[in-house]
Amino acid sequence: MLLICMLISTPVLAKRNDTYDRPVMNIVQIGVKPARDRDFDDVARQTISASVDHEEGALAMYALKRRDNPRQAFMVELYESERAYRKHLNADPYKAFAARAPDIIDRKKKIALEPQFLGDKKIIPNEGTINNLVVVDVKSEFQTEFKNIVLPEMAESLKVEKGVLAMYAATDINIPNRWYFYEVYASEESYQLHRQTPHFRKYLSQTAHMSASKEAIPVKPVFLRNRGGIKQGAYH
Repeated sequence: MLLICMLISTPVLAKRNDTYDRPVMNIVQIGVKPARDRDFDDVARQTISASVDHEEGALAMYALKRRDNPRQAFMVELYESERAYRKHLNADPYKAFAARAPDIIDRKKKIALEPQFLGDKKIIPNEGTINNLVVVDVKSEFQTEFKNIVLPEMAESLKVEKGVLAMYAATDINIPNRWYFYEVYASEESYQLHRQTPHFRKYLSQTAHMSASKEAIPVKPVFLRNRGGIKQGAYH
């Protein structure tokens, strides 16, 4: 499952020499068996609630499904460290999930990520809450420039936009130029307002030529839970 870390009360530049203590972020692609989508929803709620509420290092867990294919699900997980992630794998909530998984899930693929930006507010989801999952392949010659543009834009969005609840950016450990963006908004209106902000429009214009491909995966929330309070996280 997936989660993040590093609770900080004021914006800071995070530097860590011990990779074992760095934040862990994963995206898990899940295939749900026919007629078991409700069972997946139930087990996701149970596992996420128990993990985030009772495991100190489990900072956020989000269950999503494709809007156009409810049998394709995703788990986005954020942990404060590798130590916390391993502890989660040995905890009762995950063991309960693993016991039920063979009856509900027919395939699972974990994408291990290198966090680039982690920021959120406490999320109390309702029927209007939406989320986005976007994958961008950045041309190798623009990797550093892209990073220097997108991370400040994300920080600004969280700072000045009330309806922006979470913004996470990470790169694929095995494909460093592949960026994953996961975002949570209070409503569709909040998202559309975000798209009209000067900082977002500037980001679009500055990076339009930098991507080799971009995919916005149509997803809807199943269950969203986080601790909140990650004010800003830039990881190097």
